[in-house]
Amino acid sequence: MKRWTLKNVTIHVLVLLTLGMFLVPLFFIVTTSVKSYADIMAGNPLFFKPTLENYLSVLFLNPATIGFNFPSSLFNSLVIALVATLGALAISFPAAYATARLRTGGGNLISYIVSLRLLPPIIFALPLYLFFFKISPDLLIDSYLGMILIYTTFNTPLSVLVLRSFISDIPPELEESAMIDGYSRLGAMLRVALPLSAPGLVAVAILNYLAIWNEYLFALIFTSQRAVMVNVSASLFVTAYAIRYGEIAATVMIAMVPTIAFMLLVQRSLVKGLTLGAVKG
Repeated sequence: MKRWTLKNVTIHVLVLLTLGMFLVPLFFIVTTSVKSYADIMAGNPLFFKPTLENYLSVLFLNPATIGFNFPSSLFNSLVIALVATLGALAISFPAAYATARLRTGGGNLISYIVSLRLLPPIIFALPLYLFFFKISPDLLIDSYLGMILIYTTFNTPLSVLVLRSFISDIPPELEESAMIDGYSRLGAMLRVALPLSAPGLVAVAILNYLAIWNEYLFALIFTSQRAVMVNVSASLFVTAYAIRYGEIAATVMIAMVPTIAFMLLVQRSLVKGLTLGAVKG
């Protein structure tokens, strides 16, 4: 029988409190999403008649009623998050490889890159908006291209930092052997370092995707109609006449589905990446 000491009790209490911090808000979001407006205003968290009217309202709401189309915002977030994640990986992997393998003062460069990531994003919001406006407001503001450029740029520093640590753990002799066999430095990077860095690439993809999906500041400032993202769309149900709690909760629940699906998909890829090349001599 397990002996309950003060240490064990303290640990269990802290675990329960931590779970409560995450599960209680989730419980209220789930229940609010299936309540009618009358039940929400009644304030009873347990006794209510479930309904799907909030989900139907969010998915099939006339855009003219509130000024945006939720399915379009969901699609916008998917496209922008996936393309920006791929863009950050395409840029950060060669940069991380160069700082880890080539004699280019990689340590100082990494310090500079990390220092950029530590600055609060609000510092860049106004200058970046003015910069986009001067270049081409129709092309870069409230557009896929503008949001992809922003998220790719701001997620690249952390991606370089994480991937550099993975590449540094790969024995350089493997790439040297490939170059002796006739591959160039680029060929060795693509054929040796890239496959062996698969776990790092998957980890960075997870970080980038979640950061983009949950980002609110740039999505709010740089979008208004054409490229409204799902995290901003939830706040648009707060109108001058009422706060539509049911639709907000339903929006949050729907927005969680692609993230959960992505995590399940990436989990399989992560296991595959960890075992990649393990049986090859």
